[in-house]
Amino acid sequence: MSRKIISELRANLGYLSSVERRIAEQILDDPKRFITFSMSELSELADVSQGSIINFANKFSNGGYSNLKLQIAAGLSEIEPQPFSVVSSSDTVMNVLDKTTVNTAAALNSVADLNEEETLKTVADKILKAKKVEIYGVFRSGIVATDFYYQLLQLGIHVSAVSDVLNCAISAAMLEKEALVIAVSSSGKTKDIIDAVRMAKSKGVSVVCITGNRNSPLAKMSDYVLVAPSSGRSISGNACEVRFSQLLIADTICSYLSSKIDEDSEKRYWDLRSVLESHNVED
Repeated sequence: MSRKIISELRANLGYLSSVERRIAEQILDDPKRFITFSMSELSELADVSQGSIINFANKFSNGGYSNLKLQIAAGLSEIEPQPFSVVSSSDTVMNVLDKTTVNTAAALNSVADLNEEETLKTVADKILKAKKVEIYGVFRSGIVATDFYYQLLQLGIHVSAVSDVLNCAISAAMLEKEALVIAVSSSGKTKDIIDAVRMAKSKGVSVVCITGNRNSPLAKMSDYVLVAPSSGRSISGNACEVRFSQLLIADTICSYLSSKIDEDSEKRYWDLRSVLESHNVED
């Protein structure tokens, strides 16, 4: 549990309010030292009110300040040092490559920490059973939505992807209750995606979101939340790391589905693969 809280705090640094971020930074700077702080000491160090600390503890540990400290203390032996790795103007391109590789790997390793197996399995089952799967994502998240679409299409799933800001809501308005919406948004605050999800929910459609921010408006509206974290080591690289985490979640679900498809879906899969291979050139 404690390791999940640490991972979640790192992943959410870019989405926290200024007050929450000051508290989180005190924890992440030295988790072992943090558990020795009284609430008044943390209040002074982070320059926040004790009420803000209580709200923070309730948000991230589902309990008060003492519960937050206990959960972090319980897994200190599992926590590895996670120094910030910020790209600077003095870095060579190879320095940047090294930092990007380390940060991306840290983000991907956090995906398993922040997502429950049961939720991943339920989402996969929902995709298999849905009459239609519709994936929404705009701008950078549109890349993830499109990639997810092609993978599901190759598996024989009845799926479409919508990345136009206007068409997301229009398409949602035409869905039937047996459909499933997958909303992709790094911040979970993209208005066009939220509008589309609100429309889908009004039709009785189940919604899955893949987001970097578990506490976002989109996550709160969704029936199933899959968290795509960043490493929290470099805020400037946050969006790119979230994108890789989103792709990992999509790849995982599709790999799982490939072993669960029925005979009709398997036939469609091989038919589609045959079509794709017909466009390859000979060696």
